[in-house]
Amino acid sequence: MGFLNPLFLVAGLAVAVPLILHLVHRHETRRLPFPALRYLQRTERQHARQIRLRQLLLLLIRVATILLVVLAAARAFLRGRGAVHDPTAIVMVLDNSMSSGLVKGGRRVLDELQGLALSTLDEATPEDRVWVIRVGEPWDLVTPSTPEAALGHVLRTVVSDAAGDLDAAIARALAIAADADLEAREVHVLSDLQASAFTDLANGIPDTDVPVVVYRPNAEPPANRHLTDVLVGGGLPPIAGQRTDVAASVGEAGVEMGDTVWVRLIVDRRVRAASAGSPGATVVLPGGPYPQGPLVGYVETDPDSLSTDDRRYFAVTVRRAPGLALEGGSPFFLTQAIHTLEQGGRVRRVAATEAEVLVAVDGAGLDRRSRPTPALVVPSTDPALLPALNRRLAASGVPWRYGSKVVGGEVPLLGDGLPTDLTGVRVSAHHPLTPTEGESGSYDVLAQLPAGDPWLVAGQAPTGPYVLIASPLDVEATTLPVSATMVPLLEWIVSRAALPGARAASVEAGQPLRAPAEATAVRLPDGTLLPIDGTHVFRSTRQAGIYDVLAGDSVIDRMAVNVPVRESLLDRLEPEGLRDRYGSRLTLARDSTAWTRAVFTSRQGLEVWRPFLLIALFLLLFESWFAAAGPGHTRSGSGRAQTEADRPDRTRAVSRV
Repeated sequence: MGFLNPLFLVAGLAVAVPLILHLVHRHETRRLPFPALRYLQRTERQHARQIRLRQLLLLLIRVATILLVVLAAARAFLRGRGAVHDPTAIVMVLDNSMSSGLVKGGRRVLDELQGLALSTLDEATPEDRVWVIRVGEPWDLVTPSTPEAALGHVLRTVVSDAAGDLDAAIARALAIAADADLEAREVHVLSDLQASAFTDLANGIPDTDVPVVVYRPNAEPPANRHLTDVLVGGGLPPIAGQRTDVAASVGEAGVEMGDTVWVRLIVDRRVRAASAGSPGATVVLPGGPYPQGPLVGYVETDPDSLSTDDRRYFAVTVRRAPGLALEGGSPFFLTQAIHTLEQGGRVRRVAATEAEVLVAVDGAGLDRRSRPTPALVVPSTDPALLPALNRRLAASGVPWRYGSKVVGGEVPLLGDGLPTDLTGVRVSAHHPLTPTEGESGSYDVLAQLPAGDPWLVAGQAPTGPYVLIASPLDVEATTLPVSATMVPLLEWIVSRAALPGARAASVEAGQPLRAPAEATAVRLPDGTLLPIDGTHVFRSTRQAGIYDVLAGDSVIDRMAVNVPVRESLLDRLEPEGLRDRYGSRLTLARDSTAWTRAVFTSRQGLEVWRPFLLIALFLLLFESWFAAAGPGHTRSGSGRAQTEADRPDRTRAVSRV
């Protein structure tokens, strides 16, 4: 039993009143020996026992009545599974990530989760405090609220296209609940329990005894056809007037391999190409030519029960072929590769003063650039020219130096970060590349040798972007010049690694967008215009689509935001995985009825003050009747009868005297 108003129990001291009155009412009498009254004394003793029992019963009734009234005033309740519960801190983890948009039986998963959340809030009382954590919007500020305010928060929740990190969300909820100032605390997890949403952060879960109630539906997730990637022009910026292929990868999770999937390319709201493929395959859609300028569009397949991941967006810039200048000599294989790109319209040969990309053999022309110009630096086959090359690098602010010693020994070239396949390319000689002391610029090692020596390095210097190759482009140093990788790698270096702004802008939903310093606002895919703050980091990317970055009224950049691929994998985490994380404090509910029984673990049961008051009223009525029919009237009548009955005995006794 418990009490909602325990302070009223102090009134229980009132039971002392009838006890005191009972004790005070007892009085002593003086005894006078009178042998003739011995029969009256015997009768009085018999009636005294009845009177004491009657008075004791009245005392018990009065004490019980007072105690029942006190218990009713203290709002006594019986522990159980009724509707009443202690004031509780409820931290609700509501999963509105992309997978919650799955439609089952004409109803979204999020609708089902919201229904359970609303049923919980209907049972909440004004004394409860509720926090709502939206899994698909981790950037949201979580604050305590009343159940009524939390109700509106839940109703306003929509499906986010971002991924959910349930481990992080539940750990955050446990930390909030542990810090709450209410004695009863609970974490409610309403999710489809997608296995990919758990990130193996079990060691980071707060060590608290807060109960965790998790909803886990019984129905297995359906197969989900989806797109995993879209690549425009092989990852290179499209060239104006040139054909540009778009490659779309089709996911295979839960889909029969024999199925046929149709994929369409949409640009400017028009279908530009369509082709069929199978799950797990890459479908190539021909496109172009396109005019110079921004190119935005998307690739889509037929929608299914989870339609959000059936479309992927892209935003690239169609530009003219970059102007390229070759300085410092004309190595045969390098010259032939540049000629091939020129013939295909991928580059334009221009003078060094007009170059958008400078190919500097032995660093020639680096010190003559009048503006920051991307440069590709290639050493020559003559080691005697290396000191001059290093001086030019130092003068240009490039924080790397070529070693004068030629390192031999044929080894494979490794380049996992490159779009071109370096399998089969081998290096037999190279100059060690060493960063200078105090190097402050950023750089990436794009390819390296098995021993870890950098072979292809890209970075940013005060004079512009740079790419350094450790070996001369000669068959005596490497097999790259005579491989099929030579021309694609050179085009990638010229068009992507060395050109600012050539990289296609795409991020996952839920990840922040970094806008240029001059940006003033961001236009969402639904047309909503939101101002950007001083940090120029835009975090509210809950929608997949094309985001326009504006400076005033002008669009200065476009970025494609796509759904995370892991959200398309609908397999659920098994109960054993949940128990490994949360142990004995975990309660699993597999349907709405079980959920209603599982939440509010501090339930108190139904209050019993009304029955107590009714019993107290009955006792008062009984006490009034019992006292009115008291022994006074009975005692006087019986006393007279007894006196008359005894009178002959006393007469006979006097006669004998």
